[in-house]
Amino acid sequence: MPNAKLTVNGSEMPIDRNLLTAGRSSDNDVAFPNDSNVSRYHAEVEDRGGDYWLIDLGSSNGTTVNGKKLEGEIRLNDGDKIVLGGSSEFDFAFEKEGGESASKGEAEDAALASPDLPSGASTVNAPNIEQGTLIERETTAASKPNNTLLIAGGVCGLAVVCLVAAAVFYAMKGSKCDAHATITKPEPGDTISQPVEIEVDAENTGCVASAIFTLDGVEFATTQNEPYTAKLDPGEHPDLSDGFEHQLAITLIDGNGQKIPQKQPIALAFETREVTKPSPTPEIVQGNTQQPAGGKKGNVKLSEVQQMSQNLVKQLGGTAQYNLSNQLLQAVQQKTGEYAHDGYFQRASVYRDVTNVAYVQERNLPAPLGFILAMSRSQFNPAKQGNDEGLWRMTSDFVTANGYNGVCGTETLSDISQTCAANASALYMKAIVKDVFDSDMLYSVAAFGKTPQEAAAWKASLPQNRSDIWNVIKSAPEREQLVRFLAAGIVAENPQRFGLTKDQPLSVLYKVTM
Repeated sequence: MPNAKLTVNGSEMPIDRNLLTAGRSSDNDVAFPNDSNVSRYHAEVEDRGGDYWLIDLGSSNGTTVNGKKLEGEIRLNDGDKIVLGGSSEFDFAFEKEGGESASKGEAEDAALASPDLPSGASTVNAPNIEQGTLIERETTAASKPNNTLLIAGGVCGLAVVCLVAAAVFYAMKGSKCDAHATITKPEPGDTISQPVEIEVDAENTGCVASAIFTLDGVEFATTQNEPYTAKLDPGEHPDLSDGFEHQLAITLIDGNGQKIPQKQPIALAFETREVTKPSPTPEIVQGNTQQPAGGKKGNVKLSEVQQMSQNLVKQLGGTAQYNLSNQLLQAVQQKTGEYAHDGYFQRASVYRDVTNVAYVQERNLPAPLGFILAMSRSQFNPAKQGNDEGLWRMTSDFVTANGYNGVCGTETLSDISQTCAANASALYMKAIVKDVFDSDMLYSVAAFGKTPQEAAAWKASLPQNRSDIWNVIKSAPEREQLVRFLAAGIVAENPQRFGLTKDQPLSVLYKVTM
């Protein structure tokens, strides 16, 4: 299989690694930072043993290949044209054997055909050189070169080189202005949902001509006067409300137009959409259907979500270390409203014993795992939804095909006791947690629904350092399961903070087993 390459705006990029990423964020291998139609992490090109696959990462505006919308992934063919978000495109091609293209062979033939081609000249440029030589022969009739013209050309060339060198030296030298500017408002980690006035603390500004404000490197405001400030309106940047962090920076410009290096930008999240609280889900306890009272989400700050999430991770145990970034925490914060409803503790208490026995006593899994999984997947409502059954929302086909129903006997996943569902889910999670992810709980949760073989293949596709969990897990289904697990866990363990005055922390049901 020949090597492959991408062509972006006329520039070629060889695919020299197993995975290339494409998107709006500048840390992608193929970046379109100025195209708001492109998602920050939009798509990937993966080398699978010489076959190259394009994977859409759940982008907002989609991906097309040769004009056809991509659903999931597709194997790429020579000459495929890929368009991200309907506006940014690149081409995929295989490099031809013996060179980049047929023109290289033609160049070599042309070079061999010309006795006057200088020794060591590039064969890639040989056709143009040869064409120029032929034109000169026709007009000069083999006359000798004019030495005066050669000398004049050399002097001019030397002058150009000197000017370029001087310009490079000046650019490398940078500004002598010692001004400093620090953004004091908004603060790192803030979520911008309303217009805010940017406040700046600046020093030694006598040599400053202007200040430029940028988001993700794109200028959106400039000012010439102190105090350097600007309005940051999230309504003017709706594409940034995507669950990712975005970099707000200030750049000072001196009187000569030189940029003055400043501190690192600050990371912010944006929310331009109104978050609507979902209606309460029906409560089913031992076959009786009731409508639970709605809880109050409360004004839970991102810093509190961080602390509660960290405490939850500690309860799960294991040796893995995670970076719970602001992007992840913001997604969790937004999802908590779906779980902040009265009555979950009463429903969970019905299944206390079967869950503790199946997960802790029989499978030696962390005590919180079975309860929080059930909270995140069903809110302790065992009613069948589509093909998904039981508190842990598994299908009978999946359980039977993988042999997790061996202890169920005549019971089913929908049985009111939930003994079969608890044992089947615990057997499954033991295979994922212990055999695949070496007790890495959060990645095990994100992989829920994959067979152990599929989970192992997914793990192999991830980088060795998986601490930055949000940026490692880029696919939407796995992210959704992780976010729901954390949101359900922090609500269930901190009910009072979310306005659930009638409920107790979920750990009351399993703390004796910890």
